[in-house]
Amino acid sequence: MLHNAFIQEIILLKSRAKTLLVASYIACVLSMFTTAITPRGINKINLSLLGFISSVVGLCFAQLEDRLNLKLEDLNIQARVTSKEIYAGLLKDNNFSITLPVAPINEVDVITDVVEYWKKQEKHLAIVGGTGDGKSFTIKHFISCIQSEYSIVTYDVDYARDDYPECVDIKYDYVDIEQAFVDDMEELENRIAVRRQLGKKYIPDKKLIVGEEMPALAEECESLGVWMRKMSKRGRKVGLFIAALAQNDTAENFSLKGDASILKSNFCLLYLGKKAIVRAKQLKNDALVDWLSTTSKGRGLIDDKPCIITANTYSPTSNIEANNVQVSSEVLPIVEDSTNSKIDRSSVESEVEVLEVPFSEVDFDAKKLEIARILRAENYSKNKIIKLLWDVEGGRKYSELSKLIDEK
Repeated sequence: MLHNAFIQEIILLKSRAKTLLVASYIACVLSMFTTAITPRGINKINLSLLGFISSVVGLCFAQLEDRLNLKLEDLNIQARVTSKEIYAGLLKDNNFSITLPVAPINEVDVITDVVEYWKKQEKHLAIVGGTGDGKSFTIKHFISCIQSEYSIVTYDVDYARDDYPECVDIKYDYVDIEQAFVDDMEELENRIAVRRQLGKKYIPDKKLIVGEEMPALAEECESLGVWMRKMSKRGRKVGLFIAALAQNDTAENFSLKGDASILKSNFCLLYLGKKAIVRAKQLKNDALVDWLSTTSKGRGLIDDKPCIITANTYSPTSNIEANNVQVSSEVLPIVEDSTNSKIDRSSVESEVEVLEVPFSEVDFDAKKLEIARILRAENYSKNKIIKLLWDVEGGRKYSELSKLIDEK
């Protein structure tokens, strides 16, 4: 590395050389002028000799100045090269790193109602998760939340009894599913024709079509690729929505090989479990990775935003007995056991009488009601609460239970 003092000394010598060069030129001019006006003799010869020497000295200083200029240019280039080498060495050093602070995920950043978020986007849904990551639980949660607004069809070759509510139309035979694809595309064209006639007055009946394990369907159903492209591009405007499930987020897994842009622009991508962590690592977001790794289930990413999937936060197969209800303690607080405590039957009976709820003693239990209110306070669906605790899905009994849960 060059020292500044050395460079300054060269610059000073250059400045002095220039000053002496100017002085030599002046002395040479004066000698020539004096020689011209001096009569012949020894003085004229001396003046001529002095002028010649001044010219030689001036030429020497001029050459010195040129050499100093060249040296300064060389030093400047060398300094730049040296600086580049130093910076390059720092960048190559394995110990040279920049660490940025990781901002933790705040509660305000988390989407707590993933179903409502999806509905507002007015897009199709793609659920990505590995085996055991909760794809089936998640889609059933979606179904339970929207079954009153959407007609629902499911294409599931692994269907088993009681997998879905009675309101869901289920196709599980490959031949039936293949025919359903054809029927869906015909329905799409019919809806588009009606919309074309009615214009802005057209209000479609919303329909959700669920495709379980898309790669498995692709192996047996030739129409799946055409069906996916047509429904993805044109279905949303006429109320036909797709919920496609797969283990990877590649376009090929969704029968959209060569059309990855369709998946990115027309679908809300919901990642679950390990697939969500992999996605967070791809985004190079350590805060998301840490947040997702805190628990194995119940958290995911939708459109690369953190979200909570309530369908995975408690088991749908909780044991329900008349006087003993078990709820997972990992997520919800456990109500203090009141098996041995005495319940004020008069207060219960009076409350029932006021609300005119014609329940038997087995149907209505203070402990169930207490647990139901806790679940409701945790923002769980009222439909699921009533189904879980009383096995009721509609009618007058459902309405009265709903009012009773909302009572303070």
